[in-house]
Amino acid sequence: MRVLLINLPWREKGYLGVRAGSRWPFKSLPESGGRIHYIPFPFFLAYAASLLKKNGKEAKLLDAIAEGIEEKSCIDRVKEYNPSFIAAETSTPSFYNDVRILKDVKDTLPVVRIALCGSHASTFPQDILAQYDFIDYILLGEYEYNLYVLIDCLENNRDLDSVPGLAYRENKSIKINSSRVAATEDLNDMPWPERGDVPIYKYNDGFCGLPRPNVQMWASRGCPYQCNFCLWPQVIYKEHRYRRRKIRDVIDEMEHLIDKYDFKAVYFDDDTFNVDRDYTLGICREMVRRNIKVPWACMARADLMDEEILVNMKKAGLWAVKYGVESASQEILNRCGKNIDLRKVVRIIKLTRELGIKVHLTFAFGLEGETDRTIDDTIRLSLYLNPDSIQFSIVTPFPGTKMFNDLDKENRILTKDWSLYDGCSNCVFMPGELSPEKIVEAKERACKIWNARF
Repeated sequence: MRVLLINLPWREKGYLGVRAGSRWPFKSLPESGGRIHYIPFPFFLAYAASLLKKNGKEAKLLDAIAEGIEEKSCIDRVKEYNPSFIAAETSTPSFYNDVRILKDVKDTLPVVRIALCGSHASTFPQDILAQYDFIDYILLGEYEYNLYVLIDCLENNRDLDSVPGLAYRENKSIKINSSRVAATEDLNDMPWPERGDVPIYKYNDGFCGLPRPNVQMWASRGCPYQCNFCLWPQVIYKEHRYRRRKIRDVIDEMEHLIDKYDFKAVYFDDDTFNVDRDYTLGICREMVRRNIKVPWACMARADLMDEEILVNMKKAGLWAVKYGVESASQEILNRCGKNIDLRKVVRIIKLTRELGIKVHLTFAFGLEGETDRTIDDTIRLSLYLNPDSIQFSIVTPFPGTKMFNDLDKENRILTKDWSLYDGCSNCVFMPGELSPEKIVEAKERACKIWNARF
């Protein structure tokens, strides 16, 4: 069975979208030269492709976003490969775009079987299978092993009830199998992700001037913390599970990517890189022991940092770190489940910069309890912290999260037009005492103030 794993094109009204590999799928205007600054590596698709190939399956990964190809060219490429099975990753804001393209694919290749993966499909498997008859399967959550087992069952005509995390039709009814997959509990069983099928130098997370070409990789998966708006821990990983790879294997992969492809920097795109203090220090020690010289970066919680960790990270070559601050209100941070100590966060951000490590900060407007005062305080805090780069967002209650469920129960979700859930230009819920328009204005005002600060 010939399997095609695909990150579909996503362009709407001049905007370019990113989905696979991004915890915050969104659309943005292209940069000069037609490039989009941030292109995430499609980790789940790439791990799934690698796992299939490792087990002797015929598989190919096509990333239309990284390649910059339009819908027609993408469909031509699919037709040329002539797969018997397609696995496509979707997201909430790209969902309508994705099913429209897949319908065209099905019309072109009527016998191909199509599976949807990703957070949106994992949240609405029943509804999607009931509404879209050209979608044959939904793979829930972390789908790499699920997909492999499904392909193996189809090739050997075995019952599908043994495929974990699978939603499918049987005798005109929809069945959803249990999604727990023991195999993904130990990440050391996974092969390194497929990179040979994709344009590896197109991927970029160049925040804080991280040198290019840079490469994205994972040392761990999951996050044990309880932010009610955070998508992957709630929908993809479930139960806020956190798992680590062996340090030796992580650094082996890092060295391989540097030596074989001549990458100039590495970004650890873990959900929260510094969850385990000893593990973080162990990675730093191994980098130093192997004399790795390329700069690297990561995403971390500021309140888990201390001087010893930061000094060791700097010694190992840390170039920059992303910290999520979100709000200047401690009450808001507690209510959304983030529960970081703002006083320590401010102290750690200052220490990070004093050590010569660049800092990227994220802030989100619209969390529960937002007021005119907290908006002004957040903008002032962002200016005071003066990071090397910054992201202002409109908080988006993605389906499947506690935030979405709570707002939906309170009838505060204003629209279920999923294309509006873009996190950058629309507020899709009633925030509380402020209007949705006020939240959009706050984000736009923050960006203007930040850009005009010099």
